[in-house]
Amino acid sequence: MSRMSSEDDSMDAAGEQDYQSPRSRSTQKSKPSGACVDCKSVKVRCEFVSGEKKCRRCQMKNLPCHPRERKKRKPAETHEQLQERSHEQDLHIQNLLLQYDQRRAEQKVHQWVSKVSPSADDILQRRQMHKGKSPEFAAVSYYSFGFATDQMVPPPIIRHCSLYPEDIEQLFSIYFNCVNSYFSLLDPDYHTPQKLIWTSPFLFTVICAVASRYYTARPNLYTLAIEFARDCAGKGLVEGVRSVEVCQAYLIMALYPEPKKKWAEDRSWLLMGVAIRMAIELELNQLPPSSCEEREALNRTRTWLICFCADGSHAIQFGKMPMIRLDDYLARNSQNWYKSSVLNMPSDVYLCAYVQLLIHVAKWRVGISPSSPGHEDEPRDIVESALSTEEALSRELDIWAEKFTEASLFRPLPMSGFKIDTVQMTTIYLRLVVLTAGFQKTKADDLKPDSEILLKSIDAARSLIQLTLERLYPTGYLRYAMQTNFVYITFAAAFLINLFRPRYSTLINDGLRREIVQLVSRLVMVLGSPDVALDPKHTPALYSRFLSSLMVHHGLLPGNAELPGPRYMGGMNVNLAGRHSTPSNGFPWPDVPISDSGSDDGSSLRSVGSDSRTQRSIPLDFSLPNFMKAIADQPPVEEIESTEPWHFSKFDMSSEPLQSHPWTEDMASW
Repeated sequence: MSRMSSEDDSMDAAGEQDYQSPRSRSTQKSKPSGACVDCKSVKVRCEFVSGEKKCRRCQMKNLPCHPRERKKRKPAETHEQLQERSHEQDLHIQNLLLQYDQRRAEQKVHQWVSKVSPSADDILQRRQMHKGKSPEFAAVSYYSFGFATDQMVPPPIIRHCSLYPEDIEQLFSIYFNCVNSYFSLLDPDYHTPQKLIWTSPFLFTVICAVASRYYTARPNLYTLAIEFARDCAGKGLVEGVRSVEVCQAYLIMALYPEPKKKWAEDRSWLLMGVAIRMAIELELNQLPPSSCEEREALNRTRTWLICFCADGSHAIQFGKMPMIRLDDYLARNSQNWYKSSVLNMPSDVYLCAYVQLLIHVAKWRVGISPSSPGHEDEPRDIVESALSTEEALSRELDIWAEKFTEASLFRPLPMSGFKIDTVQMTTIYLRLVVLTAGFQKTKADDLKPDSEILLKSIDAARSLIQLTLERLYPTGYLRYAMQTNFVYITFAAAFLINLFRPRYSTLINDGLRREIVQLVSRLVMVLGSPDVALDPKHTPALYSRFLSSLMVHHGLLPGNAELPGPRYMGGMNVNLAGRHSTPSNGFPWPDVPISDSGSDDGSSLRSVGSDSRTQRSIPLDFSLPNFMKAIADQPPVEEIESTEPWHFSKFDMSSEPLQSHPWTEDMASW
């Protein structure tokens, strides 16, 4: 009985507890959750007094007792919002990078201008001549006819080089009347400054830069202008812009490269490779599309043929295989291209002749190449092949001589005689290249004073120098020649000089010796004269320096050499006896072939020195690639003080001994 009553009491107590629990929960819920702001700051719990809403600390400090509220979380961004924000960040980054590139470009241009900055008086005077107009405004006003120029900006070279319209017209006149006379790549009726300034700023800049070297009114312009041309070339590679005009710009820069202190620093081969690769990508090696206008179609084909010639000439000089195949369709079928349209340039006939001449030499090179099937390996076969190819080149020139006459009757060409002389110079040079290869392979027992290969080689070399002195130099246009044209002349002179080595001393008589010395002496003075050499770094000046050192190396000190005076100059007598001797650190044309591996450090070249017994026993490498190798190994040209004007007038042109110029004293010999 008592047990049952105790169970009832426990159930009543439990029920009472269950009855009171909702009240206690409500009391707990009324209390703030967590510590208040003040207690949370000192990391303690709130202590509440029953019936009070503030904790003890807040009551003591008389502070409001509010619990610390949690920060509301932001709703997650949608995918579209994330993409939009990412795009805005990309635009901001691109804008910052653009500003950075602009600042770098401005700093770069500032450095260029500061090196050759014209005086403030000159700039002010030029602006006053144009009523205060800036070069950009004057160019836009002058060349805006037919073009919507509101949103177009002229090339930077106009602003920073202060090229006003009369300067631009003069530069284009120099290019088309002088520079373009050696290789007629551009059509003056198609490539006008009014067009190129807006459609092809790169080509416009290159034309102005190359022509500025011959712009006597502003002699310091070239140094600054060529920097803008180089900058355009670099941007073209980075941006990947491709067009026929861009290809032509790279070709011009390759054929008229910027002077360098060292020959090894020349990068014209790189620019030429870019031009040829771009021409292939533009399909210039194929027939022009039917949608092309007639003048544009001719422009495409002409550019490709120039690429073929430049590639072939470069391959011959350095003994490399050309990039363009020998069986190129346009080149093989270009005999009559010069008269395919009434819009053909009169000079196209000379381009077609050059193409056919190079094809002859290319076929000969393939025949003697070790990699070709059935190649000629015996020395006698190579000599016979050289003689037959030389005759083929002479016959080809005779054929084209008739075509030149026919073309001049149909469409007269200014300076047609000069153009014919340049084609003849190229033909003689190619004959000499072929003959020297045969001369190199001729056995010592077969090499006699009356050997056909020797007589033809000497005749070709003499003819090339005589053509330069008697036909090209008097015109006053020799200074505008391409770098390769000076290679032709110097290679011929170097070949004749090297016949004075003891090994070949019995092959030439005294009369021929005197003639060679006089001929090469005249050439040295012509190449170094102010009518040809623009400055000490100009290609003819460097080759004059090279040949004079080579003569000194062989002990050739000529007497008076009578030079042919240009039509605008009188004749003059010069004397080389006063030249200083070759420095001891120079080295001659290598007596042994140089391997293509480039592993030779030059010690083997110097070891053969001037020992006559060594020169009699070791054959000389007369090849053109070896000549180019020797040229590239020449020591750098010492800097001439900018305050000292470039004069060859320092040479006494009277009968007195010639005073040497400072840059001739340290010349190394080949």
